[in-house]
Amino acid sequence: MPSARSPILQRLRAETAVRHAEMEAALPLHDGQLSRATYQALLLRFWGFYTPLEQRLHGSALYAQPNFDYGARLKSPKLEHDLHDLGFTSDMLSRAPQCRELPVTTTLPQLLGCLYVIEGATLGGQVVTRRLQANAGLLPHTEARFFNGYGADTGPHWKATGAFLTERAEAVDQDDAIVSSANDTFYALGRWVAGASFPKGP
Repeated sequence: MPSARSPILQRLRAETAVRHAEMEAALPLHDGQLSRATYQALLLRFWGFYTPLEQRLHGSALYAQPNFDYGARLKSPKLEHDLHDLGFTSDMLSRAPQCRELPVTTTLPQLLGCLYVIEGATLGGQVVTRRLQANAGLLPHTEARFFNGYGADTGPHWKATGAFLTERAEAVDQDDAIVSSANDTFYALGRWVAGASFPKGP
């Protein structure tokens, strides 16, 4: 008798833990004296990752999934609003570097693994938002929309994402590919952020 499948969310948490930790270690968010200049540089780096990634995802199988509005979950518009509030013009953004080594998102399992990473980040963003407000005076509804995620609705949104991932994983039955894609996404984002030079000091 074949063994039961491990729940996909359980596998994703366990089998991406190393890549997740490596990615978080690359973020300059652990210093209690986080400066606005460092924050601006980090947001610009995130913008350079999410913008081309979401352009690639546009029109993908994620948009065709029933009962899941991926278009309402885009991150690049929030990043662009934050950067504009911090003084970046559209012309400045047009000249900012964009990541060329994105995770592969050709198949639905690859899309699901990528989705786990970019939606799961909204949970950690709630902790970061409180730290940014306390240490750098950044407001969650103006200069920190990206990290603030869905605000008070972040928990329910993640629960809905988890239910969607579980249902779709059972349907496609390619858990190894989903986990591999999540690891690739963590690696690509961590490598992209680690390649930046962040300002030090206040």
